[in-house]
Amino acid sequence: KVVRETAERLHDQTARAGGEVSVHAERRPIVGSWDRLRLEQVLVNLIVNAAKFGAGKPIAVSVDADEVRARVTVEDHGIGIGPEDQARIFDRFQRAVSAENYGGLGLGLFIARQIVEAHAGVISVRSTPGAGAAFTVEIPRIAAGDDAGRGPPESNLEPEAREPVGPP
Repeated sequence: KVVRETAERLHDQTARAGGEVSVHAERRPIVGSWDRLRLEQVLVNLIVNAAKFGAGKPIAVSVDADEVRARVTVEDHGIGIGPEDQARIFDRFQRAVSAENYGGLGLGLFIARQIVEAHAGVISVRSTPGAGAAFTVEIPRIAAGDDAGRGPPESNLEPEAREPVGPP
């Protein structure tokens, strides 16, 4: 649900950049103990980057899960990222390309990493220059301390944080 809603909300912005977004998700909702607003921010940062660096080509967002974790991958077919830049692009103010050619401050992937790590997850990139990039977010479906289905401790997440990320 969160993925589809975020992609739909960004439709005009991605369309202006020439990149049509498609969402491929399991038919059943994927539910976990997450902060919805922060997860949306990760998705916005990844989809906006895919549109910016995707060279007007389609953007694919896929959602899947196993019993332990949920995965979201945002893939473009644009300029790609060289191997020498793939680790540092998640650092504050780091960019793989010149700010003169592509706007931005170099904070989007840093913020995404901070949010994902706060959810005890990981974010990674696979990329080949000239062939695009695929960013994958993996987050646990159950927060630390969420045993026997009782839900997360009240101090960990907001009450509405148990959100599906797949289709309704």
